[in-house]
Amino acid sequence: MKKFHLSIVLVVLALVLAIVPAIFAQDDTLGASQGDYDLWTSANANMATIKTASYTFTATLEASGMGDSSGSLNVTGTGVLSTDQTNPELQLDVTGTSVQGDKTEPLNASLRIVDGVLYSNDGSGWTGRPLSDLMSQMGGMAGGAAGGDLSSLSGTKGMSDAMTALQGLKPSEFLKLTRTDESGQAHFSLNIDIAKLLASPSLAPVFGSVMGMFGGSSGASAPAMTTAQMQQAQAMIGGMFSTATISLDQYVDPASSMVARDVLAIKVPLDAMIGPGAAINVNFDISLSNYNEPISVEAPADAVMATPEATIAAQ
Repeated sequence: MKKFHLSIVLVVLALVLAIVPAIFAQDDTLGASQGDYDLWTSANANMATIKTASYTFTATLEASGMGDSSGSLNVTGTGVLSTDQTNPELQLDVTGTSVQGDKTEPLNASLRIVDGVLYSNDGSGWTGRPLSDLMSQMGGMAGGAAGGDLSSLSGTKGMSDAMTALQGLKPSEFLKLTRTDESGQAHFSLNIDIAKLLASPSLAPVFGSVMGMFGGSSGASAPAMTTAQMQQAQAMIGGMFSTATISLDQYVDPASSMVARDVLAIKVPLDAMIGPGAAINVNFDISLSNYNEPISVEAPADAVMATPEATIAAQ
């Protein structure tokens, strides 16, 4: 049952991500003036032109009302990056704490990518591994998932129709964009009305397919759901998340039409699924600067390269 609950949460979050392309492909300005909407969309489009940048961020994750699974994660990070696909570079340093029950543990980790090598340090020293090995490992994991636990996803009857149905969504019905000015920056707030999103008739096939994946017996495909059953599934899931909130705040420099800061806040009450007081809250706040300026990432002088045996074991 817990696996089912987690899967539903992930599906809802995936739906939110799936509608992002539709936001920028539509003609409606989401309640903002045409000038404000144009500035916002152009600033987000300009992010694709970034070659290098510096960043700092804070991230918090809190899970409450879940018994032994309750806890929190609070981290801060800083670094630089280069998106050059032929020679990517990254510097990331993270500090923070994790809390599980009455146990609090410090978190300290660092990553470097330079000259085709990934260096990592969890506090016990630097270890290097060819970046190509990591990419192979990720490819193997993706291939294993496609041939294993997720194999039923692509074969679920109606799933392709369900995903096609997303094209019928009208973002202006559940999204609102507003602008205020702060310290010379344009502050855009994009608020998502989760209740209206989940009530959209276009999503009934999606929820029907999701419920169908968990409704069949092991090793067998679930029978196709009727339109009425899909609507019932949608109403049930919509009720579970009717009070959830998701907001994105973006701070744009009007002179350069570049995003300087993003703040994502997600609050998901889980009272109906787990019990009173159960909730997941996520906040991610990142500031970006020094766009397309030279960066320098150095390989740790004391790094020890992982042995081929260790690399194979990691895969």
